[in-house]
Amino acid sequence: MAWFRCFIRGENFPGQAVGESGLVGFFVTRHVEAADAEAAETAVLEELRTELTPPPGYVPTGRARVFFEEITEVEAEQVPAIQPGFAWHLMNDADPDPTA
Repeated sequence: MAWFRCFIRGENFPGQAVGESGLVGFFVTRHVEAADAEAAETAVLEELRTELTPPPGYVPTGRARVFFEEITEVEAEQVPAIQPGFAWHLMNDADPDPTA
């Protein structure tokens, strides 16, 4: 098993940023121990599903997406003791629609 650093971008999630409700995006880095990069991606997706709970009453629209920008094998010494937090931002009309 090896350690992997996954840099992830999320788009079109329901939420709130800077006191405004609407669609939000995020960037986050996650470290995971896995057999290979594909297994690392699967493990991180499962982690994100537990971390990103939708607000009460949310009806899925199918627009929320997660993109793995980079998956890199790293040494165990490079893995932080605490996973980094999310960097949230409001989505706006200038953001590309990944479903288009």
